[in-house]
Amino acid sequence: MHRTIHIAVIAALSAAVAATISIQQHQLHSERARSVAYALAAVNAAAERDSTRNIATMNRKVAALLGDSLRLVEKHVLQVTQRGDALDEALGRERRAAYTMNAAVDSLRRTTTAPVTVNADSDVRRASFDLRQAPYTVAAQVEIPQPPDSARLSVQVSLDTIKIGARLTCSTPDDHGIRAATIVASTPAWAAVSFGSVQQSPDVCMPPGARREQRHRLAFKPLSIGLGRAALWGGSSGWALFVGGVVIWT
Repeated sequence: MHRTIHIAVIAALSAAVAATISIQQHQLHSERARSVAYALAAVNAAAERDSTRNIATMNRKVAALLGDSLRLVEKHVLQVTQRGDALDEALGRERRAAYTMNAAVDSLRRTTTAPVTVNADSDVRRASFDLRQAPYTVAAQVEIPQPPDSARLSVQVSLDTIKIGARLTCSTPDDHGIRAATIVASTPAWAAVSFGSVQQSPDVCMPPGARREQRHRLAFKPLSIGLGRAALWGGSSGWALFVGGVVIWT
C-alpha cells in the first residue's frame, strides 16, 4: 500500500516538474522571439532613415585603396519579407531581394580650339575638333560658308562603359543574432551611383538556424530509466533501478 502511494507521489511530482519546465521554456521562447523582433525592427528603422554615403570620406583605408579612379558608396538594406509581383510571376521565380540604383555621369564642359582651313576654290572655312574627357570621346567637324549660307556642325560623341560593381555585406551578429545588411557599389570616379529602395528577405543575412548560437539549458525528461546505488527506506543502501522523470543539463 505504502509503496503504491510512494510511486503515485513520485509520478505526480514528475508531472508537476515537467509542466513547470514546459511553461518556463515556452515563456523563454516567446520572450526570445519578441526580443529578436524588436532588435530587427530597430535595425530596419535605421535602414529606412539611411541614405547613400560616400565611404571614402569616412574610411581612410578605403580611400587609399580607391585612389582617384574609383568611387565607393553604400546604404543599409531594409530586411523584410519579400512578396512577388507580376514580373516575378512571369519569370516563375521566388524573389529574395530587390535593389534600385540610379547612375549619373558628370557633364561635359570643355573649351577647345582648332586651326581653320579654307579651300582655294571656295570660301568655306573648316575646322576639326577631337576632344577626350573621360568618359567622353568627341569628334566634331565645323563648316562655315559665307553668308547667307548656314554653318554646319557634324559631331560624334562616344561614352565609355560604366563599370558598376555591387556587393552585399552582413555585419557581425549582435546579442540577438541580428545582422545589419548593407549594399555597396563601386563606380569610376566620373560616375555617381545613388540607391533608391533597397530591401531583402531577413534570412539572406540571418539564416534561421544561425540567428543565435544554441546555449546550454535545463531539460526535463518525463520517462527515464537508470541503474545505480541508492539510499533505501530505513537508512540502508543498495543497487536500485530508477524509473521516472529527471532534470538534465543539455
